[in-house]
Amino acid sequence: MSTIVFLHAHPDDETSQTAGMMALASRGGHRVVTVFATDGDHGQRPDHLGPDGDLVDHRRGEAR
Repeated sequence: MSTIVFLHAHPDDETSQTAGMMALASRGGHRVVTVFATDGDHGQRPDHLGPDGDLVDHRRGEAR
């Protein structure tokens, strides 16, 4: 078993970029670690959050 680290700029990038590789590695018995360089506070605000929703909490939830 090896450890594979995926580094992304902010939470939710992995869903469109490396999710498939992460799943494949995990199924292959590897330890998968995802690291985010930012908390996503400057990202695009999803419509369902509204203008007062906490984007950082939302992104942390996505990462979990």
